[in-house]
Amino acid sequence: MYLYLILLNMTYLLLRNFCIIIFCLSTYKIVAQKKELYLNDDLKQITQFEFTKSEKANFYNIKFELDTLIVNVKVKSTKKGKISNELLSSIKSEISTLSNKIIPDENILIINYYHGLDKCNSGGDKSYVRVKYTRYLKKLKKFENISQFFMYKSPEGIKKYGEKLNWIKDEFKTIEKIFLPIHYPCGSCVLIDKNGNYVSIKGEYDIERIIDMIKNEKETFVIDED
Repeated sequence: MYLYLILLNMTYLLLRNFCIIIFCLSTYKIVAQKKELYLNDDLKQITQFEFTKSEKANFYNIKFELDTLIVNVKVKSTKKGKISNELLSSIKSEISTLSNKIIPDENILIINYYHGLDKCNSGGDKSYVRVKYTRYLKKLKKFENISQFFMYKSPEGIKKYGEKLNWIKDEFKTIEKIFLPIHYPCGSCVLIDKNGNYVSIKGEYDIERIIDMIKNEKETFVIDED
């Protein structure tokens, strides 16, 4: 009887361990078989081949890992286009309301956009960043017909850029929806001229580049032919 109980107990332990192993293997298989989705810069689905094929230096890839899906986005780091006069007026009106500042019709609109804290912007020398942004604003003041704004989606980590910057929230997600539909690393920038021609810079960029783009306004807003 005693031997029978020992054998029964051993059998139970073996069955339990076997079930645990099967469960672990099944879970691993499910994780390993996550579906991968490939999207282009307009967030439209493309094939894996289209995603991986070599492009100009103006592209980079972002990966988002969800519970049951891996999303790969092929981002065009600098994109040019044009919006309607009605949409431009709507954007200016909204930003004017949020900032309590008038944006003249003739002005170029510059939006330095902060998506939120990420690996790209969480490090670095804070004092260096603050000095760089202070210099940036001083240089912008030398230009006429410029309306510049700092906008954010999430305020976490925003203090890194200094207390003197006037940040406004993208309250209605207008800029996000039209120009910056996903979280690009380190922040982005959008420039729009009086005619609705725009340039969106998606992801990490040198803020001094904006000064150069304003100096070469005509070249900056010429829409590229694909």
